[in-house]
Amino acid sequence: MANIKMVIDSIRVSLMNNQRVVILKEKEGERYLPIWIGPAEADAIAVKIEGVPLSRPLTHDFTCAAINASGGSLQSAIIGQA
Repeated sequence: MANIKMVIDSIRVSLMNNQRVVILKEKEGERYLPIWIGPAEADAIAVKIEGVPLSRPLTHDFTCAAINASGGSLQSAIIGQA
């Protein structure tokens, strides 16, 4: 199975049920993948993308800091089926 690199194209609100949808786009192609997520997760992604300063770190900030402090680094995230 080939890995397909994707980037966040946008974060939208579904007109059908008001849920947040992250729209991923193929990095080197024209396909899109919508992923429905919760409002807190959507807000955390939007804050990071827009560079909004916060008074405390969010979960993903803490996770990245813990990985870095232990000498590791995060190269990629894989969304897939087990």
